[in-house]
Order: sequence, then structure tokens, then C-alpha cells
Amino acid sequence: MIQEDPLRDLSEIRQMMERSSRFLSLSGLSGIFAGSVALVGAAAAWKFLEGTPSLVTTPFADRPYGFYQFFIVNFGGVLLLSLIGGFYFTNRRARIKGWKIWDATSKRLFVNLAIPLATGGIFCYFLLFRAPELIAASTLIFYGLALINASKYTHSDVRNLGLCELLLGIICGWFAATGTSLLFWALGFGVLHILYGIILYRKYGA
Repeated sequence: MIQEDPLRDLSEIRQMMERSSRFLSLSGLSGIFAGSVALVGAAAAWKFLEGTPSLVTTPFADRPYGFYQFFIVNFGGVLLLSLIGGFYFTNRRARIKGWKIWDATSKRLFVNLAIPLATGGIFCYFLLFRAPELIAASTLIFYGLALINASKYTHSDVRNLGLCELLLGIICGWFAATGTSLLFWALGFGVLHILYGIILYRKYGA
């Protein structure tokens, strides 16, 4: 007669309930990839500014030709590559685990992530014409808020990353006039993403 293990059964039930309420397919590799891409983008921006990021705070007439065009293409490319990498590694993890990547939980995660991000994007567009030196800080702040808002539908580690991004964005805003925005942006979207990805990978695997 086969003896059932109540503790094992309870553990399996608990895991099933957690999967039904949280999106657990996020891969640490996606964070590492996104952070690496962000650092490459930041390095390209630094090169474009000729090592003088304080140009971000200078008047329009004193900025290099194609200033805004470069940054739109550069950081747009960083965002696109990060999304592609994130989808690839997340989909890969879901296939390995035999989980669905698009269900009610992932939809709630997407909505709660998208609302602050869309609001932040519109706000940064306004800043482009009024206070461009605050754009980097604003992207960090709204990204942090988006992660915190969406964290209840995925790994709790996402909330910690959001809090770090939010704090870094506030510090970045305080020092915006000093021309260090690019450095804070690289720390937030590059270094923090890589550290988060490593932590997630060590805890949950690929």
C-alpha cells in the first residue's frame, strides 16, 4: 500500500496556488541581459557627449548636432533589445518549467507595469521641452514605481529592485544640475539590473 506524504502534497498545493497568483517565469538572465545592454547604451551616450555629460544641462544652442535624435535612437534601441531579451529568456524559462507565459496573472502584471511606465513616458516628453536634465531621474522614478506596482504579481525581489530604482531616481534628481544624470541612469538600468538578475538566477535558476 502506497503511503501518501501529506507534507509533500501540501507543498505541491502551495506551489500551484502561488503559480496561479504570481507570474514566476521571470528569468534572472533577462535582468542580466537588460543591464548589459543598458551599460552599452550608456557607454555610447558618454562617447557621443565626448565624456562631458554636463552637456545635458546646457542650452539647446550649445548641444552637439543631432543631440536628441541620438538619444532617442540610442535609448529606444536599449529598450527594444531589453524587451526582446526579456521575452526570450522568460519564454525559455516558461517552456522549461512547463508553464504558460500568457495567462490572467501575466495580464495583471503587464497592466500594473504598463500604467506607471506610460505615465512616465508622457511626463518625460513634457520634460524634454522644459527640464530635460530631469528626464533621467524621472525614468528611474517611474520605472521604480512600475516595478513596485507590479511586484505583487511576481517575485517579491522585483519590489526590492523597484525601491532601489526609486531611491536612485530621487538622488539623481537632486544632483541633476551637476551633469551626473547619465551615471545614475547607468547605475539604475545597468548595474542594478545585473545585480538583480544574478540574485534571481541564484535563487530560482535559469
